[in-house]
Amino acid sequence: MISTGRKLALASPLLLVLASMSAACSKKSPSPPDEPPPSAIATATTTVPPVAFSGTPVAEFADAGPMEGQTPYAQARAYEASGQYWLARLVLEKKALGSEGTKEEVELLALICHHQADQSCVDECSERLGKKLKFDAGSPRLPLDATEHKEPDTDFVRARAHLLGHRLKEAREILEPKIIDGKASKEEIRLLKSICKEQGDRMCVALCDAKLK
Repeated sequence: MISTGRKLALASPLLLVLASMSAACSKKSPSPPDEPPPSAIATATTTVPPVAFSGTPVAEFADAGPMEGQTPYAQARAYEASGQYWLARLVLEKKALGSEGTKEEVELLALICHHQADQSCVDECSERLGKKLKFDAGSPRLPLDATEHKEPDTDFVRARAHLLGHRLKEAREILEPKIIDGKASKEEIRLLKSICKEQGDRMCVALCDAKLK
């Protein structure tokens, strides 16, 4: 039989070992520092609008080329009739207000400026003509004398006359067959394009654009 004192003597070293192990386990190694959260990447929630260089629709710049063989007055009347006032003014203003400007050209320029609400331009035209120009509120169109500018009797001239009289169907009937057959001039194609724009015919406008390339 092992005496009680002997048992205690044998157990003491074992207890010391267990106590040392317990103390070592209680000392936890420091945990690594938490990593900082990933920085948020800013993303656009809305589409950035394109920079607008002017108030003019881009599609209208395709018509900015001169109508071959036509006077500034004739070009301006066609553009004014189709509502392209900035183009009408572009081709006419320098000529109308120049030393060789005619009465009809100044009157047409005044009408175009009236459409654009440019009163200073209207006043300048009135001063050039020596009289104050007035426009009806409902129909701001000057009674331009068609006999002042005699032009050759061509399909383009006839179609443009219909366009100026807002007879779009008749104007289109003159021009469209020539364009389909590939016999139309550039100015005839541009004129038909203006007609189709007023009618809202996108297929016709696309056809004219293809022919102008």
